[in-house]
Amino acid sequence: MTKTQFVDLREIGGVQHCHGENCDEYYYRPLVYGDNLFTYVAHIPPGGGVPPDQEEADMYELSLYILDGTPTVYYGEDQFIMYPHTALHCKRGVKVGFDNPTKDPVSLVLSFTPAPGGPTNSQEMQEFVEARGRSIFSPASMNSMSGGLLNGVPHEL
Repeated sequence: MTKTQFVDLREIGGVQHCHGENCDEYYYRPLVYGDNLFTYVAHIPPGGGVPPDQEEADMYELSLYILDGTPTVYYGEDQFIMYPHTALHCKRGVKVGFDNPTKDPVSLVLSFTPAPGGPTNSQEMQEFVEARGRSIFSPASMNSMSGGLLNGVPHEL
C-alpha cells in the first residue's frame, strides 16, 4: 500500500452539519467515500449536538465509535452516555442523536451505509458545501475542535 491510500485526519477540513437551513453545533470531516459506505469524524463542542432525525434514520444503517469525550446519545426512545472506545450499531429506522453536556469536546467516528449519495470525494464535498453557502473549516480549525484527541499523534504515517 502506498501513502496516497491513507487519509490523515489532521489534514482534513470540515463542515457544519445542517438540515436544510437549520445548522447544528456538530462539525464533521469526511474520511472515506465509497459506493456503499460513507465515514466521517465528528466533533461536538461543549453544549453542542445534533437532534435525532427519523428521515435520516429511515435511510441509513450506522456504526458509531466514540474517540474522545462522553456524549449523551439518543437511540430510539433510549438515552444514555457513551464513553471513549465504545461502539454502537444503529439499525436502519432507529433515530440517533447526540448532545455534549460536558465542558470538553466530543469526537466520534460515524459510518453510514448505504452512502448518502452526492459527493464522492473531498473536492466534490467542498463544492457541494460551498454551493449551499456553507463554510468550509480549515484543518487547523477542525483540529482545535478535537480537544486533546490529536495531541501526541505522530504526523508521519
